[in-house]
Amino acid sequence: NKVSDFHTMHFSSINGEIREIPAEYKCENLFKLDLKATSISGEQSAFEGCSENQSEVFEKWLDENASEYLTEDEMKDLKEKINAMTADVDFLNAQEGYRGTSYESVFLLSASEAGLRKVNEMYVPEQLQAGFSDMIDEYVHFNDSARNSIMEKMTPDYMVVGIGSKTESYKYKSEIISDETAFYTNEKKEISGICNQFLNGKTDQKLFCNEMKDRLNDYYGSRYELRNQPEAVEGRVNNMLDKLQHMFGV
Repeated sequence: NKVSDFHTMHFSSINGEIREIPAEYKCENLFKLDLKATSISGEQSAFEGCSENQSEVFEKWLDENASEYLTEDEMKDLKEKINAMTADVDFLNAQEGYRGTSYESVFLLSASEAGLRKVNEMYVPEQLQAGFSDMIDEYVHFNDSARNSIMEKMTPDYMVVGIGSKTESYKYKSEIISDETAFYTNEKKEISGICNQFLNGKTDQKLFCNEMKDRLNDYYGSRYELRNQPEAVEGRVNNMLDKLQHMFGV
């Protein structure tokens, strides 16, 4: 029966025998969980329910606060710049599949945050920059927290390390999450640093693109599922570079 089949599958995987999950256990949109998180203050986030069109939240804030400081054309231009910075994060949020924290979500959100902070510095009226900065903080907090929550929910209680070897051991949930969090925290710091160097004019476009390309190649080239697949790695790298270039107009 299904229960005994599942137990057999589960314990066989522990003993090193790789088996697929039977078809009857698979279901469509299994990982399409809603992105939900409270605000920094613990209240309902303005971005919840708008995770696939987050520029609307920024635009509403501008309409309520910036109309008296900006001309119609200036407002339109500012909204277009904000949309360019958030569109690819929104697109990722709209995709089906695993929605927890991933390299792509960290990469795009880090670049998006850097771009939005530069937009704030250059185009938002000085009187409103502190408030707009708070909106960026909420945007980052929502996307980070919502995806981290799903990552924690979808992380197994343990995984087997060194399957089939004499050094086989277990890695438990807290350690898995700790390692993932440390990795993504470091990636965010590095990606943000490269973006800020470029946006502040300390590196040129060619160096910026090369640094990002090298970083993406290092990550995707090390992925187990992409081993010995240089064309697949190149495709992933170019896809992310295209999104980055769309954000920054390079």
